[in-house]
Amino acid sequence: MNLSNIEFPGDTRPAVRAALVREAANRRRAPWWRRPAALTFAGIALAGSTAAMAYVAFAPVEDKRDIRCYYRADLTREYPSGNGFGSTLGPYLLSGAMDEGFDSSNPGPDPQAGKKQIEDPVALCAFNWDQGLMNPGGATDDLIPPDFEGPAARPPQDLDGKATDAQGNPAPAMPNNFGPGHYVPELTACVVDNAVAIIPGPHSVCSQLGIPTLDAGS
Repeated sequence: MNLSNIEFPGDTRPAVRAALVREAANRRRAPWWRRPAALTFAGIALAGSTAAMAYVAFAPVEDKRDIRCYYRADLTREYPSGNGFGSTLGPYLLSGAMDEGFDSSNPGPDPQAGKKQIEDPVALCAFNWDQGLMNPGGATDDLIPPDFEGPAARPPQDLDGKATDAQGNPAPAMPNNFGPGHYVPELTACVVDNAVAIIPGPHSVCSQLGIPTLDAGS
């Protein structure tokens, strides 16, 4: 369950917000997501019997046209593209959707013109995982359970780009690695650089990375 879906008592919000305001006033260089203006909600978690309080920050994102689908719970790591030329990819796959009615011949000054606001960013990134787009060069192989059976791997190719079997003979068909049936891990919506960041991991992954969880109401 995502933390943003948990219901809290009505008096929790003002009490926690007041505590966060006091904390922010005492820390001149607190991260932006800990400042009162950026926070929309905070939950209090009790650790054992010590009553130690941990604050979980939630932040809104108004523009959801570009969604960052992170390959791993790592905000900076780069990955080999797997194309054989030594190129690398950034830490996430940028995803979105175009409005079918958009006139591409007259885009206007907005570079984001024609892109839809994504209502369910987690579902969009889950689709990318399912289609096999989130494992460049085997970068996320270790996230896949050993007993998981995905789609058939692409067979070897000869110099002409034709599919061959293990003996180098022409293969009767060439299954595609890209398509439904790939492993989809648990995904959580966080916020990075005021953008929606969908990161593989449980609901605690945002706070573990030091970033806020996406406010579900934004």
